Amino acid sequence: MKNITIRDIVRTTEGTLICMRESEDEGEVAERSVRDICLDSRSVNEGDLFVALAGENTDGHRYISQALETAAAALTMRAPEEVYTTPESLEAAKKHGDILILVKDTEKALQDIGAYIRMQYEPTVIGVTGSVGKTTTRRMIATALGSSREVYETPGNLNSRYGVPIATSRMLDEPSEIAVLELGIDRIGEMDILQSVARPEIAVVTMIGTCHMEYFGTQEMIREQKLRCASSDAVLFLNADDPMLWEMKGHTITKETCYYGFRPEAEYRAEDVEQTETGVRFRYCHEDTRIPVELPVAGQHNVRNAVVAMAITDYLGMDLTAAAEALGEFRPLRQITRRMESGTVVIDDTYNASPDSMKALLSVLSDYHTAGKRWAVLGDMFELGENELARHAEVGDFFAGKNIDHLVTVGNMSKEIAAHAKEALPTLDVKSFDDLSEASGYLKKELAPEDVAVVKASHGMHFDEIVKALIPDAK
Repeated sequence: MKNITIRDIVRTTEGTLICMRESEDEGEVAERSVRDICLDSRSVNEGDLFVALAGENTDGHRYISQALETAAAALTMRAPEEVYTTPESLEAAKKHGDILILVKDTEKALQDIGAYIRMQYEPTVIGVTGSVGKTTTRRMIATALGSSREVYETPGNLNSRYGVPIATSRMLDEPSEIAVLELGIDRIGEMDILQSVARPEIAVVTMIGTCHMEYFGTQEMIREQKLRCASSDAVLFLNADDPMLWEMKGHTITKETCYYGFRPEAEYRAEDVEQTETGVRFRYCHEDTRIPVELPVAGQHNVRNAVVAMAITDYLGMDLTAAAEALGEFRPLRQITRRMESGTVVIDDTYNASPDSMKALLSVLSDYHTAGKRWAVLGDMFELGENELARHAEVGDFFAGKNIDHLVTVGNMSKEIAAHAKEALPTLDVKSFDDLSEASGYLKKELAPEDVAVVKASHGMHFDEIVKALIPDAK
């Protein structure tokens, strides 16, 4: 939050500055700098603005005193007498000189701060959303563009209605020539908020899947909400291979809509795709341009992600050869390839799961070059709505024709995957467990040195424990 002061925060949020030490000079306080935004009192750094959010499980207002031991100021929607509920705490706040900024709604104020700083950022901003592949696509775009420009990208997983304002608030901290922001939603109406904060001039929608169906109801609603990432004056890149997005051709509101993928009609596409021992190679095509690209990661979904990275590089008139070379060194944040002491390859994709991302990972497994057996270790997927069992069955049906030898499932709903997978692929050896430790013990005993295993489930299934059981030093 370079050159942002408490005065800027007060003005932007239409807040009221409250100095608990009555002798404090408010004008002097207002000129103090704020270095970053923090939502967790346990990780506050000196000079931070602590934002007290009232969540479903906890209320940040309870931790204002603790945060202000280090923070420069706290954003609150409660008056001092509601924050400091005992005479002792009130007296301590006055003695310490706590600084409060009183606003109507701390979440809205947080978003206003993010939007205010974003509007001071002059270079092009790219927004990436979709049901599957947001992070990998964002990373690939940043990698490709980073071959020619200084790139700012979303730090970590700051892609929510709380995270995006923090991501934009840091955009001015270091010089950059372009920014790539990740936009994630799980409720109706959230994309309108994120779009108003991030204001991307170029937007990407990777896929319309079934994530968070419990809250959206239908895929059509998911599509409607995702497409709100782009305003009418933005350029929109859509996945041509997703039927839900392809049927929007000619029906989007943006000034320009471009399609990418494998479909021959796509303006930006991949041709001559070939699996390699370490990943996949293809030819990027646009009009008369043909650029070879070799990725060190497998899967057609990663080819598609790389195509849009090349497409945006192309659209911006940057060096495509340099971008292709950079993508050749790409390393994903998710889908981490690890190796057991015995030599068994374990592809760790335990961060989260949806039917689409599971099917993509199964394709990677089926195409993986190995002399050993191929193992799928899968668990329950959450937030899929009333058709959750059908969504699990859909993953099982996807095993048909795949080059996979073993399936291990953990959880109640994933038994539906197991049942349908066995029917779809009769040669498949299937084992189902109710307990992570039982599954881990079985895998440790059965996995052979040349085997490869993929491990995936919703985050709440804690499948990272399976990975740690197989590879104790995995982080």
